[in-house]
Amino acid sequence: MGYEINWHTASGNTALLQSPYYQKYATTIIGSINIESVKNDIQLCLASNESAAIIAYLSWLLRVLALVA
Repeated sequence: MGYEINWHTASGNTALLQSPYYQKYATTIIGSINIESVKNDIQLCLASNESAAIIAYLSWLLRVLALVA
């Protein structure tokens, strides 16, 4: 199921919450996140089931950044 702008993860999804990509952005103010950095991080992800949650998170970040641009 997709959400137009809202993103969430199943509670206790430690694989996502411990991901270096999540950790990189979860402690950063939205206004200081570089869009190209997020896009680059998506490009570095494997196209796999294991990467789906982090790609969804990074995609959500792109949508949020577009809203505040």
